Amino acid sequence: MKEDFRQVLIVVKIINNNIVIAKDFRGREVVAIGKGLGFRKHKNEPVYPEEIMKTYVLVDKAGSGVFTLFEEVPFEVIEVAQEIIDYAQKHLQGKFNVNLLVSLADHIHFSMTQYRQGNEIPKLVNEEVKRFYKEEYHIGEDAVKMINARFHITLPKEEATSIAFHLITATENKSNHQTLVIMRAVSDIVRIVSEHLNVTLDEDSLTYSRFIIHLKFFLKNILSQQVVPDVTGMEFIFDQIKSEYADAIDCVKKISGYVMEHFGYQCTDEDCIYLMLHIVRLYKTTKK
Repeated sequence: MKEDFRQVLIVVKIINNNIVIAKDFRGREVVAIGKGLGFRKHKNEPVYPEEIMKTYVLVDKAGSGVFTLFEEVPFEVIEVAQEIIDYAQKHLQGKFNVNLLVSLADHIHFSMTQYRQGNEIPKLVNEEVKRFYKEEYHIGEDAVKMINARFHITLPKEEATSIAFHLITATENKSNHQTLVIMRAVSDIVRIVSEHLNVTLDEDSLTYSRFIIHLKFFLKNILSQQVVPDVTGMEFIFDQIKSEYADAIDCVKKISGYVMEHFGYQCTDEDCIYLMLHIVRLYKTTKK
């Protein structure tokens, strides 16, 4: 059977034993990863699909540190990191660039090294990840099982948080610091609502999930300074409904004060309306 030329890459540069820079049929430079790929190939030689574990379009040509790290991490770790990413892509419907493979492989390698040396690594924001990013956390749990089975070790289940955190950061295209800020702010706002309404929110309800999603987008827009254009008539709508839901509007005022204090952002009428509608739904769902 004749090979499809569109799937064949041509080697441009050997990076290390497992990585080459190659050109695809469109002339784009890509990172091609495969066990022993760089060892077997020379410049201008073809690379066939069955020889490659994964390819990434090379966007950042200044990322030489990426390749240095790949040289330091065993290929078996890179393999399992890629399997986790493939698994996450299937379940999260997300796309990740080569940076996630680098950071995840590096993290897994570090965690395994610390485990074998008997060192314990403190896990940050464990509860926030479990509460606000349930899908990513469950994938993290499955990833820990994959790693333990592959390398015959017993990484603690808390490791799922760290892996989920890498997925969250890569999926939502923001820095680790920004992700931490958002998670902590979401946690604070949920606490404000729960305490103000004097209810225990049902974290498994669809209403709660919608509220969390809204908060994450709301805070992401604030941090990225994306101003949502005003919608005509919002001030009138706000005046109409705030009398009916006086308790909810007091809660929104507390949230608005929190956002101003921590982010220097003045909530618009539209922001307050959406927050209030979510809070009313949460209250009604909890009371039911």
